[in-house]
Amino acid sequence: MERVLRQDTATDSLVLAIQKVAERQPDAPALIGRGGQGSRYTYAEMMRAVEQLAAGIRAQRLLEPTEVGLLSENRPEWPIAYLAILAAGGTAVPIDANLSYAEIRQLVSRAGLRVVFASKQFGPVLNEHPDSPRWISLEPDHPGNWQSLRTEDVRGIPADPSPTAVLIYTSGTTGLPKAVELTHANLLDNLDCISRSLDFYPTDVFLSILPLHHTFEATCGFLTPLTGGSSIVYARSLKSAEILEDIGNNKATIMCGVPLLFEKMYKSMRRKIAQATAARRAMFRALYSSSELGWSLKQKWGRHLFASLRNKAGLGSIRMFVSGGAAMPPEVSRFFNMLGFDLMQGYGLTECSPVVSVNRPANIRFGSVGPPLAGLEVRIDKPGPDGIGEICVRGGSVSPGYRDNPVETARMIRQGWLHTGDLGRLSEGHLWITGREKNLIVTAAGKNIYPEEIEEKLIASDLILEAVVFGNRRDKASGGEDVHAVIVPDTEAVASRLRISIDSVNPEAAATVINDEVARVNSEMAAFKRIARWRVQLEELEKTSTQKVKRYVYKR
Repeated sequence: MERVLRQDTATDSLVLAIQKVAERQPDAPALIGRGGQGSRYTYAEMMRAVEQLAAGIRAQRLLEPTEVGLLSENRPEWPIAYLAILAAGGTAVPIDANLSYAEIRQLVSRAGLRVVFASKQFGPVLNEHPDSPRWISLEPDHPGNWQSLRTEDVRGIPADPSPTAVLIYTSGTTGLPKAVELTHANLLDNLDCISRSLDFYPTDVFLSILPLHHTFEATCGFLTPLTGGSSIVYARSLKSAEILEDIGNNKATIMCGVPLLFEKMYKSMRRKIAQATAARRAMFRALYSSSELGWSLKQKWGRHLFASLRNKAGLGSIRMFVSGGAAMPPEVSRFFNMLGFDLMQGYGLTECSPVVSVNRPANIRFGSVGPPLAGLEVRIDKPGPDGIGEICVRGGSVSPGYRDNPVETARMIRQGWLHTGDLGRLSEGHLWITGREKNLIVTAAGKNIYPEEIEEKLIASDLILEAVVFGNRRDKASGGEDVHAVIVPDTEAVASRLRISIDSVNPEAAATVINDEVARVNSEMAAFKRIARWRVQLEELEKTSTQKVKRYVYKR
């Protein structure tokens, strides 16, 4: 299998980098919609659409100002519009399609958008905007759609695009979002660093499930495959059954996801194993132990031992899972790797385009986020006795800063180093994340508690689906915080434990079994880390569209 030849890093345009791939393999499939059932574009068809749409954007002078919005669910027309905006010399502004109408209107105003490419479902909210920006539908059956904007008067893609390729408004897990500027050079550098760290092939098929407005999916699930000649299939939904069907029907080989997705898959598979016959459970345990033995000898025996299980699960074609966006419990990564998958946890942030580090197939450490990418520098600022300090990053992937926010830019980027606000340590070449500086809980005695550590212990229980841990002041006079938690139970597991129907599970009933789990976790930790107060809620934790918990909602 021939490894992907990465784009010419000398180019200063993302569009030109992808155009070179299209010239090498014009008839290869590039974009496929609705799990294989929607619109399809070869590389040649995609680039022709990009060039014609870019020409139409220029002809109608839609780049006044240069920023153009993108508001849609995942579909092949999203990357075409994105690339056309860049090819016309503009800056793309992706908008989270899961925002409320009020939040969308606020973001459009704040960004000063006069033109937005959008799905027709968002027409009403854009029409109701006080400044009524022009919106161009991404559906072909709507008047004034993107197809009608295409023109044959193509003059080629300019080699000197707007330096800022994309303006990303952060999802705001702590409240107010900021506008991160990413240049063509930033993104091309990150793509080059990724390709020097992981292997991709023209035969790879990426299943895209995360929202494209987020930098993780935009870089890893959109730009990475297109600058390397792979294909992208857009999943129909986030429903587990449909994801499995889309993987199987398209022989997908790579999928990027957030930890919550893999945790749900892990717990579902564990439940099915627990429900199997005694003989099958014994066989699974024997094979799993053999896989662990092979792993200790640096051999991935699980690929052969569990080939039948992966095929039955509909995951036989997958060769690589990549998890990012939040911390993943080590046992989840271990489980998938023992079953023969390469599930690799990584770390990044929008300001770094976004990937900073990732485990490699031949060098996986469960619980770590892997070595820094080749081409990026990572250091720990002001490490304590345990080696933990703030993670700082330097390299070509680092953003020039925040739009119209010099104070915040100066605070985050100092002497070329991006101060991430994340806490971690470096050990044997791997980066280990211990928590977010803003999330740190400080006791009255001055001891530091990382809530992510406690959350990891809680969700290791089969009875707990999610948990968020935070500090609350004991009283106004106290200078320290107590540990509090909100816990979401796995209602199916709780019902099974209590021998009641799922419909009968309420917070009070769930609390009777969750109490034992909290006691277990507390017994495993030092006294100052123990959970002082907790409550159960049956609804999933409130999150951003990229599945990051909105902690500020729970810490009041």
